[in-house]
Amino acid sequence: MIDYRELFSAGAKFDAFAKTGLAGEIAAVKEARTKLASEEYLSSELQERIKQISGAWYLLTAAELWCPDCQRNVTAMQFISELQPNVSQAIISKSRAERTLLPALALDKVRIPFTVVLNANFEPVGTFVERPEKVVKGGEAELQAYREGTLLDETISDILAIIEKASV
Repeated sequence: MIDYRELFSAGAKFDAFAKTGLAGEIAAVKEARTKLASEEYLSSELQERIKQISGAWYLLTAAELWCPDCQRNVTAMQFISELQPNVSQAIISKSRAERTLLPALALDKVRIPFTVVLNANFEPVGTFVERPEKVVKGGEAELQAYREGTLLDETISDILAIIEKASV
């Protein structure tokens, strides 16, 4: 059985993770952070949902900074924890996730970013895989908007939906 608490403790904090890439990768993270921090980006409804989170939640994220999906989505997930201290994120490598999460969660492959949302007891309550649902289920227009970084709020919404469902 996997010890999620120990694995979370072994993960890197976002700031350390965000410095591990090449200049262009680091710049992509900074661009996503700038978008998220702009006052008009997140709707007041989404901000309110973040504020309403109660109890401790942990985002155990497998990611690599060379991955454009990770540059966008890991940054968006980190933004949740910046607005809501009840949510913490730790980042592990894809190879560590393949050694630990792949067998524990009976996955065929670890697609990054891969986030296991953990409750206060470090029990898994849901997962986020690679891209927001709106992009996965959408068409070319959603994929293009996602690549341009205009759907970061969808990542946040997907994570919040997992937390909200588990909070009931």
